[in-house]
Amino acid sequence: LSIPCGHMQLESGYTFTSDREDGVRVQDHVFPEILLRVGLVKDWELRLGWLGGSLSETLGPFETPAGRHINVTDHDDGATDMTAGFKVHLWEQKGLLPEFGVIGELSLPTGSRSKTSADVDPQVKLLWAYELTERMALSGNVNLAVPTGELGRFFQTSASVSLGYSFTDWLGGYIEYFGFYPAERDQDCAHTLNGGLTFPITDNLQFDVRSGFGLNEQADDFFTGAGF
Repeated sequence: LSIPCGHMQLESGYTFTSDREDGVRVQDHVFPEILLRVGLVKDWELRLGWLGGSLSETLGPFETPAGRHINVTDHDDGATDMTAGFKVHLWEQKGLLPEFGVIGELSLPTGSRSKTSADVDPQVKLLWAYELTERMALSGNVNLAVPTGELGRFFQTSASVSLGYSFTDWLGGYIEYFGFYPAERDQDCAHTLNGGLTFPITDNLQFDVRSGFGLNEQADDFFTGAGF
């Protein structure tokens, strides 16, 4: 659902990601993952986002001039790009027809030199949700984007499907698959599985925790995070 007209919602969090490939381990800390959602008119909201700082550490093998093999740690810290966009809620669930909405957004080149894409990158997300029972719902999205990666701009599709369940009035959970097709220009697709729990504290405050892992070599090995 979109944020009601005249209301605001603030989302924030932290994510840790770890990946190991060809003997090189890369770990990344991203926070505060801010998303501000403002209800403009009925079924329309403004969205302003910023993942925040990205603190990356790379640990890899290195051979000294004397022939010794050691591990060298390299740090790459900086600010990520900001995003601006909108969300429109088009219709409610009607029989077999799921609830449906659309998000349109632009990634803006506001980040640090090593973190920014250095260009304006558009993306459209098609959102759907289907209530199966009073406690169980199925939802997902199909996304179309034109990001700028390390090898240049390319067309990327991605999708997710999530099964959510309300265990009690104060505890919910979900399991989700999401993938990028491809993950990067001239590279393979990335497939990931994750799950999490949600904890409503008050009518206006909710916390969540999540963890996931990659299903193939192209995806990150592991990630975890928390948010509110």
